[in-house]
Amino acid sequence: MKKYSGILVVAVMAATLMTSCKKSFDELYQNPNKPTSVPSSLLMNGILNDLYDGPAGMYERWSQYYCINYDYYGNNRYDFESGADYYATLKNVIKMEQEAQNAGLATVNPYSAMAKFFKAYFFTKMSLEMGDIPMTQALQGLDNLTPSYDAQKDVFKQSFAWLDSANTELASLIEAGESISGDIYFGNDLSKWQKTVNTFRLRLLIELSKKADDADLNIKSQFAAITGDPVKYPVMESAEDNLQFIYTHPTNDYPNSPDSYGFDGLRYNMSSTYLGLLTAFKDPRVFIVSEPATALVDAGTSPTSFDAFVGANPGEDLGIMFNKAGNGQYSQLNRWRYYQTYTAEPSVQIGYAEMCFNIAEAINRGWISSGKLGGAEDYYKAGIKASMAFYDIPENGDMTTHVYESGSPGGADVKYSTYTVSVNFDNYYAQPLIKYASGETGLKQILQQRYLALFRHSGLESYYAWRRTGVPTFTTGPGTGNSSRIALRFQYPYDERTSNATNYESALQNQYGGNDDINAQMWLIK
Repeated sequence: MKKYSGILVVAVMAATLMTSCKKSFDELYQNPNKPTSVPSSLLMNGILNDLYDGPAGMYERWSQYYCINYDYYGNNRYDFESGADYYATLKNVIKMEQEAQNAGLATVNPYSAMAKFFKAYFFTKMSLEMGDIPMTQALQGLDNLTPSYDAQKDVFKQSFAWLDSANTELASLIEAGESISGDIYFGNDLSKWQKTVNTFRLRLLIELSKKADDADLNIKSQFAAITGDPVKYPVMESAEDNLQFIYTHPTNDYPNSPDSYGFDGLRYNMSSTYLGLLTAFKDPRVFIVSEPATALVDAGTSPTSFDAFVGANPGEDLGIMFNKAGNGQYSQLNRWRYYQTYTAEPSVQIGYAEMCFNIAEAINRGWISSGKLGGAEDYYKAGIKASMAFYDIPENGDMTTHVYESGSPGGADVKYSTYTVSVNFDNYYAQPLIKYASGETGLKQILQQRYLALFRHSGLESYYAWRRTGVPTFTTGPGTGNSSRIALRFQYPYDERTSNATNYESALQNQYGGNDDINAQMWLIK
């Protein structure tokens, strides 16, 4: 018995020692300088930064707002590759929800409501670029490394449900006096976010204009429910409600600035797709966003004449465009507005002007008969006025324009000429090309003005509008590549071909005849 007792004692001591060692190892493994949890507010701050789409990139060239004329820095080609991947961001959305629960918040809390908006925003953003995407089985980590693809229709259907739930949750949280922190857009004002949720939902519904009669989606009734009940579904009421990124120097500089001028100031010129509409409409925004072509001004054309503003055909051969731009035959981005400072203008992600045009389009299409402001023409005019107000253009009066002469923008040696232009909105609106005409002509007018309003804003929204409507007319040629075609979609991330090959191939068969073809039509535009 003594022998066994000794063995037992030794065993107990060994077990105790092992437990003690394990505990000590676990304790030593913890890094006191490294957090094991993250506040929901900090996670949300990062997510909000990922939501931002800024100007001065390919999105603007693919929307044919301006062109690059120097091939060393890029081109104007529609050689779409992989679409955006926001799954890492969505993992942070899930983590944000979990940390809110870990912090003791109720099941319905400000971060759970925001999470629903974020999910709808990022999943539809990826779907708009590529088509069907992993959603239901995504974000499961090691539990599922090969998620199947959800049909694009189901992605939007689920997103509408998330947005409806987000609106309901936000309403109850606002009534209870709840708030968030870490909000870089609205300073933690949940009422602004509720308006954004519903305004964004209107955008998504318009994106599905070709599926308006789908009984499963109820596009028209959803749109009518939101616009018909502003108490339950508040939407943006003015530009004060814009979801916009405001630049702060030196923390976050506008992409065009005195520092970037030496790299891109002379290598970009305006596109005829955009500038041609402004000049045809005798639109005063042309004097704010661009400069007159120097060759025309030198030849005697007044810098305040619409004839002095010329954009390049995006399809033009890049070598030819480079020579013409160097000879002053094309207008450039206005250097006073976009290069003189580090903060230029806010970048609107979801805005009031766009919402007005979306509602005008819905009325024009017969989805609803009217809205809070009235009929299609009322929303159409409100959208134009909101866009012009963004540029501080008066409805009736004089405005000042600045045209670059010499020196370095932002530098002590820079010189600008100053001109005065008279503006009268009633006269502008009375033009046959502008005054709302209803029917197909009216729809085209709405879409053209929406395009003008989204210059430098909202990522690929103008490209998506062209893709589903053909407005405005995009031009092609040697400079746009892709056999003079505008690509219709982005390819899937390359990793999907190897890490999720079976589901990737199945998604291609279900949509695009087995090919990851950038010229294939996704469900949304068929």
